[in-house]
Amino acid sequence: MKLKNTLPLMVAALFPTTAWADNTAAALATTDDYVNATVDRAYEDKSFFDDRFKATGTIRARVDSGDINSAYAGSADQPRDTASHLNADLWFSARIYHDWRAVLQIEPQMDLETGKMNGDHDIPMNKLYVEGTVYDKVKARIGKYGAFSSYGRVLDNEVTGAELFFDYKYPTKVAVARVTKHLNDNPWGAEVRREPIVYAQTVIPVAENVNLAGTAVYLKNVKRPGDSSKDAVLGEIGLDVKFNDDWRWMAAYSRSNIDNVRDSAGRKASPDGVFTEVKFKNADWAVRNSYDVFFNLRRVGAMSGISSVNDYSKNVQGAQLGVDYMLWKNLKLQTSYLHGKQVNATVGDKRQDVNVFRAQLEYAF
Repeated sequence: MKLKNTLPLMVAALFPTTAWADNTAAALATTDDYVNATVDRAYEDKSFFDDRFKATGTIRARVDSGDINSAYAGSADQPRDTASHLNADLWFSARIYHDWRAVLQIEPQMDLETGKMNGDHDIPMNKLYVEGTVYDKVKARIGKYGAFSSYGRVLDNEVTGAELFFDYKYPTKVAVARVTKHLNDNPWGAEVRREPIVYAQTVIPVAENVNLAGTAVYLKNVKRPGDSSKDAVLGEIGLDVKFNDDWRWMAAYSRSNIDNVRDSAGRKASPDGVFTEVKFKNADWAVRNSYDVFFNLRRVGAMSGISSVNDYSKNVQGAQLGVDYMLWKNLKLQTSYLHGKQVNATVGDKRQDVNVFRAQLEYAF
């Protein structure tokens, strides 16, 4: 299977559960956030030499079946297919001085159908950075790290640069960096590689269990059709609510100013994205037989951001139903079904179906 067809799956492998967390100060914090943290995850990390070294990780096996290549279909009647992967997500950190730590993440992934490793390297280094407190409640991260927008709708990518986190009344992040990856998960030629990026995001606690969050991104030299390049602005705003211990809900809207890309039918490739999800219960890594059920609706245009989490999200509109279940402590089973359709046609005038079943087993250690 070609890389361009499996890219959405590889991106989604970083986030095996539902793609939003409690959007609180802790979730946004530079040294303890959803994407980069090596501590305060759902399971215990391993410490060595009086907490100087830490290690943690997950191993997951995943099978997807159905229209797994149809979001960006390359043929008029894209055939159904299957894909299966074995993935290891390994984190290592070393304390340097006070709370400053050096952090390394590697994530090898094997295609179980071919027995070959995915990517350019058998053991890819996704992240390498240092982080710690600068002054008072101001923290920093410097190096190659994961940039994640408020709900992951416009930004979920490795970048190389510096990020500051201000943990005050309205927790806020600002960063200046360079896009590390070659971002090109669409068939129309809009892409960016190793270009400057500036972003800012904040969380406003509206009430005790209600948060309003937003992210603004400025990206240099986004390549457009016809080999032209133009700077891009992307934005995301959303709301998350914890009604009680069992029920949670979120909704987010994203948009970019990339409006000169046309699909195969001559229509504008959508620069808007809408995603909303409700979740019942919570699958706790430490509690056997705990579970959660999630249901989401999405209409995510291909130009609504340079990335978006939640499996098969870009250029897809539809609904997804899924379940997480803890078979044993640290052993989670997830199943889900997405019933969707392309937002913009990629071949001819017809918008093809994107119906995908997923089963995943994940062990945390």
